[in-house]
Amino acid sequence: MSLPARLTAALGQHPDHLTEDDLQRAVDNQVPESADLDWKKDFYKGTDAGKKELAKDVAAMANTAGGMIVIGVDDGKQDHAHKLDPFEPIPGRGEEWIRSVLANWIQPVVPNVGVRPLKSAVHEGKIYWVLTMPPSTQAPHAVAAPSNDYNFRVHVRHGTTTRTLAESEIAQRYRDRFQAASDDVDRIRHVTDAGLGHLSAYLTRTLGGSNAPVTYYPGWVTLSAVPSLRGSYPLTTQADRNTAFKCFHDLACHGVTLRARPEHPALVGRRQVRFEGLPTGQLHQDGSSYTAQTINIHNDQRDPDGPDLMSQRALELDLVTLVQAAAAWAAETGAAGDLMLSAVLHRYDGSDKPVRLIVTDDFFQRGPALPLPAAPAETTGDLSAIVSDKREAVVVACALVSDLLADMGAHQPHILTPEGNILTDRLNDGLRHQLTGWES
Repeated sequence: MSLPARLTAALGQHPDHLTEDDLQRAVDNQVPESADLDWKKDFYKGTDAGKKELAKDVAAMANTAGGMIVIGVDDGKQDHAHKLDPFEPIPGRGEEWIRSVLANWIQPVVPNVGVRPLKSAVHEGKIYWVLTMPPSTQAPHAVAAPSNDYNFRVHVRHGTTTRTLAESEIAQRYRDRFQAASDDVDRIRHVTDAGLGHLSAYLTRTLGGSNAPVTYYPGWVTLSAVPSLRGSYPLTTQADRNTAFKCFHDLACHGVTLRARPEHPALVGRRQVRFEGLPTGQLHQDGSSYTAQTINIHNDQRDPDGPDLMSQRALELDLVTLVQAAAAWAAETGAAGDLMLSAVLHRYDGSDKPVRLIVTDDFFQRGPALPLPAAPAETTGDLSAIVSDKREAVVVACALVSDLLADMGAHQPHILTPEGNILTDRLNDGLRHQLTGWES
């Protein structure tokens, strides 16, 4: 989960991994409360007033910059961690109760709230609760009692306290949300245009009298990715770019295949790192990215003058891999929220021959032979879900590839399912060998 970096610096540990020892160090160091950190001695009461208080605290942080609430640490009325004070679990008021309150008392629901009990090693049978919430792209989140949508309040953190927004401030928050959505569209167009220019330059470059790469690799699938809550990663020096390149290389090793793993060296770009080869791409400092991989377009040996053939199964696997790599890079930069994705098929050999999809060399889709679609396939996925769950990456890739294939006359993907499965029994030995990061 992406949370304010200040929390990790202040606590010496990412909030998702806090231990009781970390909480004790926070007490020893008198770590202060802030807009993104709230120490609470007592658990929320089961009354409507208690439920409203819980909803208000979570919504306020999500409406501000995200943050963490720790229940079981007394602030001593001094606005800093004063004493550990864990408590016995309260029957009927565990994680399910907390999530039910948040779902019923906050509109729209705050996404990706972390709810974690932390057992005390010092006080047997007692616990703390750690609630984490990233900044939300769906803010403002309003608090209202169930079935009472006409009497709501919008809260934000203000230093160590929570305040209620005025009507004019709420209106501005809504304008900010709609403007952010428009900015995302503009940003993904910019990332796509810059990436396409980089890919085109690579494919048409000749060195030492050798043929340009386009001679060998005429077909490509590209993926542009932009997170709704941008990250920040230093990319201004050669050392920065080398570090980022190595990081992305390592992240790409954890995909369902290794075909998003870049080739050395890291190349310079303004506030970005570039790479060429298979794949080619750009990584931007805000967590956006553009990656491109070849697609297998070849002549039909049985009908040389007929339509070219394109491997459908390889395209499907490549899109899963590229989605995973894009999400991993975005998360590495501290980005959060949704991930906007745009996939396009390109042909650089100047041929206008139509293309027919094939599943194997002996079987192809009996649809029309068509040119590669010019329109992009676009979708949005939850960034943290894609990073943490390979099946979610398959779901997102399936949505993208379904649109691309529909434009080419295919009803549905052959190996990806909308439920997030890869039908490995439909892979040949070569593709199955590529599938290094998937357990069927």
